[in-house]
Amino acid sequence: MFAVLAFCLVAFVAAQTPRPCTTPPQWEANIFDHNQQQKFTVRGRLSYDAAYRRERMVEEVIIGSTDDAFDVIALFDSNTEYVYDFKNHNCSRRKIDRRWRDFGIRPDATSFGEAYIGSSAAPGL
Repeated sequence: MFAVLAFCLVAFVAAQTPRPCTTPPQWEANIFDHNQQQKFTVRGRLSYDAAYRRERMVEEVIIGSTDDAFDVIALFDSNTEYVYDFKNHNCSRRKIDRRWRDFGIRPDATSFGEAYIGSSAAPGL
């Protein structure tokens, strides 16, 4: 009986077809970029939507002692980008000057293995 159960378990596991990893089509992330030599800092929130090919970034840009804040909505299907300047309270529309970048995992992607950055002495940091 145990042999039959073990055989069925092995057959069940071997019959499964592997599925590639996928990324969600919609997600949000916090953005932070700092360059001390150029005295340049960007903080923001990125909303990404691969289903409708659009992005939104609400960002604060600090260059030296000058700070600005923008809300940028990029609609790649219509090749249009809307930029709202919070400081000057104006909205402008312009043509997108970059191509759509899909953040998904490519179908032909292969794994290079795993790596850990940081200390294993303090898990969760």
